[in-house]
Amino acid sequence: MQGDRLLITQQSYNNARLINDKLTNQSIILIGGNSGTQKSESADCLQEILFKNNKQSIVLSLDDFYNTLPFIRNINRRKLGIQSVGLSEIDFEELKRICDDFKNKKPIRFRRVHKYATIVEHIVLDTEDINCLIIEGLYSNYLRKDNYGDLSVYLEGNPSQTLEFRKKRGKEDETDKFRLEVVDKEFRVISQLKRYADLVIEYKGDN
Repeated sequence: MQGDRLLITQQSYNNARLINDKLTNQSIILIGGNSGTQKSESADCLQEILFKNNKQSIVLSLDDFYNTLPFIRNINRRKLGIQSVGLSEIDFEELKRICDDFKNKKPIRFRRVHKYATIVEHIVLDTEDINCLIIEGLYSNYLRKDNYGDLSVYLEGNPSQTLEFRKKRGKEDETDKFRLEVVDKEFRVISQLKRYADLVIEYKGDN
């Protein structure tokens, strides 16, 4: 999502190196895991490493594939209740279509949502010279259930471990009880997706 703050740390670089070490000819890389485990930061660092190794890549964020836009998402969630939070919020069919097009070296069509404006960009990108597609976000590993993604990476961490990092990124309000319920529900769903991972990386802090 455009406008999301990135806080690159040593953990981000370490994660990216571990992922890069596992790459052979993989072209679609999934980076999933609990909120605050530095998925976006790790994807950014991986993109840098790939570039230095003469490989072009693009990063897609799962945040851009929610069925509702961020400025109305929490309103809808409160109306529908905590049971509405989870996998059903994401347009996985659109992500699968993008993966298919990328594999077939076709242009990919996707949108980018702006966090601080009611703006959505619609982008068409030629993939002929792009080596890797990186998809990062809470539920990215779920794509592996239907055999999408060549390398599935799960960044492991529990809510108490990652709360401070989320707060530093401006993503948490500890006084919002419903938001804390959302984080807990997301964690329970995400934990079930670890089984789809080829590589599990433990969260060790944001130093």
